[in-house]
Amino acid sequence: MSPVAPLALQANRRTVLKGSLLAIALGAFGTACGSGSSASSSGSSAGTLVEAIAAMPGGLAFDSKPGGYEGFEYTLLTGAGLIRNPYVQSPDDPNSLQQDLYSHEGVLAESWEVSADGLTYTFHLRPGVVSPAGNPLTADDVIWSYERKWNSSSITPSISLPAITDPATQLKKIDDLTVSWTIAEPGYGFPLLAVISKISGEIYDSVLLKSQATPDDPYAIEWSNINGNFGFGPYVMDSYEDGQQITYSASEAFALGKPPVDRIIQRVVPDAGSRASLLQTGAIDVAVQILPADVKSMSTNADFTTFDTQTNNFTWLYMQTETAPFDNPAVRQALGYAVPFDQIIEQVYQGRAYPSVGMLDPNLPNRITDGLQTQTYDPAKSLELLAAAGVSTPVSFTVIASSAVPDLQDVAVQIQSFGRDAGFDVQIEVLPAATLADRQGKKAFQAILLRDMSVSYESPPYSLLLSYSKTNPGRNISSWQDDRYYAAVDAGIAAGDALSPEAAVHWHEAEMIWQEGKPMIQIANVAPLMVFRKGITGFAHRTDNVVDYTAVSKP
Repeated sequence: MSPVAPLALQANRRTVLKGSLLAIALGAFGTACGSGSSASSSGSSAGTLVEAIAAMPGGLAFDSKPGGYEGFEYTLLTGAGLIRNPYVQSPDDPNSLQQDLYSHEGVLAESWEVSADGLTYTFHLRPGVVSPAGNPLTADDVIWSYERKWNSSSITPSISLPAITDPATQLKKIDDLTVSWTIAEPGYGFPLLAVISKISGEIYDSVLLKSQATPDDPYAIEWSNINGNFGFGPYVMDSYEDGQQITYSASEAFALGKPPVDRIIQRVVPDAGSRASLLQTGAIDVAVQILPADVKSMSTNADFTTFDTQTNNFTWLYMQTETAPFDNPAVRQALGYAVPFDQIIEQVYQGRAYPSVGMLDPNLPNRITDGLQTQTYDPAKSLELLAAAGVSTPVSFTVIASSAVPDLQDVAVQIQSFGRDAGFDVQIEVLPAATLADRQGKKAFQAILLRDMSVSYESPPYSLLLSYSKTNPGRNISSWQDDRYYAAVDAGIAAGDALSPEAAVHWHEAEMIWQEGKPMIQIANVAPLMVFRKGITGFAHRTDNVVDYTAVSKP
């Protein structure tokens, strides 16, 4: 494979003055494709797959942005880490694969071993792997990638806890094709594998990025945010037409071999309903982030494949515990009975969501669920708790939700309506995504609705500490802390094996303390909101909730 130069983003602005959203989208499809091909009933030519996405990525460098569907999928297409979770058949849906979260296989690493004391993990890199720029993968790339992650605004440091705290001392080069991670105690071993197997563990072409570094941008963060092809992933970005589409070609140099689909075209269709309509007309092959009602409608049509498998795509209601009214634990407990869970699942998610019990993966080995409550709408119980605490009703508060996530607005309406009988007067404030993120970061809310996921869901310390960090206030959305909670997590880590029956006792203790404190209400976990055209196979649910095109095939 000949080297591919980094691809800079080219601005291509267009102003649309009139026409329906669907007509706009179809028009854009006719003009945006550089090959001059047009949509047909077959979706796209053999070897090419067209996906409708909601927006362009907020940037191309994971280390400069918080994420988002498009950013995560870009990283998965063009990047790769040392290891990953293998795919297995989903027990819930014959059309779906899922990650085996409790085993790992090599990607950029061909093998690894653990020291006898359980503290050192040594990884042997796969020889012969090259980047799109033609640079061979070496241990220096691994070391430099983590140096960059820890010297930028990357989210990686906060989501790598507790296993990785300081790569400068924990990650070492043994030789050109060997690196080792050292952890503080054996109980961090599984959390280490869990976090480096996800997209935050992407390894970069350090030779390329160092060549683009400047005194003001020593790790080429700004450069890589607007330039592609700096990883070792399965696809190479060929073109980027701002606001319209991104095209990718399969890399023959990918560590696990060339992917089955030769070419991916991601086309921007901002409206969820229009994405579904384009799939129905045959103009595209895959639609993502579409409305639950549209997914349900297409589930009965043999021309499409929908997926109904267990996910970690949660709808969450966080309460700010440092300000009224949710500084009172009794009010938080009462609100837990004022949310119409079944109504939301049936009306908002069209039956394509499921109740959540506790915080941890239901498939966690040796998990204990005794005493963990199934969420239930019980207005009489809510009123009883408020009265017992001497709280006057109605309790007034405002819940904020993003204008970019329509289902959360519908969830807010359901809480507002059903909350009245439970003693709550709920106001709804719908905000642009950027404004909501700012309010969330500043803790400037009483309650906030989010649909998000725990990417390293299988790691109990990760899931338990992700939103309730003791050392990073910015990651503690609800500002809730409890020393008993942190002691239970520490005891689980000290048990040695995070998946052992001994550790499970402490994970259960932590969940029970969290349930008592009630800083957040898990409303439901939502089934996949993507649909494939008939004949396209290989969908795999991932904890980052994006499509992995290395598993997808098209006839």
